[in-house]
Amino acid sequence: MTPTTTTRTKVTRTTMAGAAMAFGVAAVLGAGPVLGLTADAVAGHQIPATATGGGELSPLIFGNETAPPASTTPPDGPITVTELTPGLTAEVFAGVPSDRASGQTVYVARFVFQSGSEIFAHGHPGTTVLGIESGTLGWTLVEGSAYVVRGAAAGATGPVEDVTEPGTEVILEVGDAIYYEDDVLHTARGASDEPAVVLSTLVLTTGEPLLMTPDMDMSTTEP
Repeated sequence: MTPTTTTRTKVTRTTMAGAAMAFGVAAVLGAGPVLGLTADAVAGHQIPATATGGGELSPLIFGNETAPPASTTPPDGPITVTELTPGLTAEVFAGVPSDRASGQTVYVARFVFQSGSEIFAHGHPGTTVLGIESGTLGWTLVEGSAYVVRGAAAGATGPVEDVTEPGTEVILEVGDAIYYEDDVLHTARGASDEPAVVLSTLVLTTGEPLLMTPDMDMSTTEP
């Protein structure tokens, strides 16, 4: 099967921090670097402090050792929804230790991209699998290697499309999956008129942020 890809402008580590991320600087962060960014990284990338349950960024997404403790205000409803950028929300359903992989934590999350919404260049300190539940996702490689399986939700296991050229955008449709390791930096966007709902399983180094920006060195993480 011929890969469905397009080539977009390459984004580099040195230019991304100054790119068009004029979304407002986070004013209050949750405590603990469980799944988050440092205060400097948040300020440098101008990530918004918009989240349900008190208005601060969830500590499960944006943790910080030096930030004030998270508010004790309970979230509205059973699931906390965090807005990462305008039109992009994240829900982390669970994060549990793995007996099979010492020093690793397994996370289950859902991301919803409204049409045209985008996320800044970032990576994850471990293994990431994304599956498209609805809508269309444009996923662009900045560096590293990723792998796409079309129709994975219907049971397909191949052929596997290798994504290795920086600047390549892969268009992921319902049922498609993409997986990659911590050598990858990427961006993503909602690529259809309807919201793109993305289900994710991540196996990440315990104690490291779920989301790491280019100025955070994932190679120094230890299991």
